[in-house]
Amino acid sequence: MRHETPATENVATEQPEFLNAAEVATRLRVSRSTVYNLIAEGRLPAHRNGGGKIRPRGLRVPEAAVDQYLANSLITPSDGRAA
Repeated sequence: MRHETPATENVATEQPEFLNAAEVATRLRVSRSTVYNLIAEGRLPAHRNGGGKIRPRGLRVPEAAVDQYLANSLITPSDGRAA
């Protein structure tokens, strides 16, 4: 008897990449505390995989969100904010 594999047309072939707080900190060149603050302020979205007593543990940030945060933080000389 032969079993057929069901069609997987609607299944995403590429899983989104998630980074932990240390990896995000390395990418942004900031401390882990800053990453947690960015998440708490809502400036960086995150998913919680578990809980901790002092700090939320198991936070994962989509890699695309980190890339978007970096893209949005770029300033140009015409912004007048660059000194």
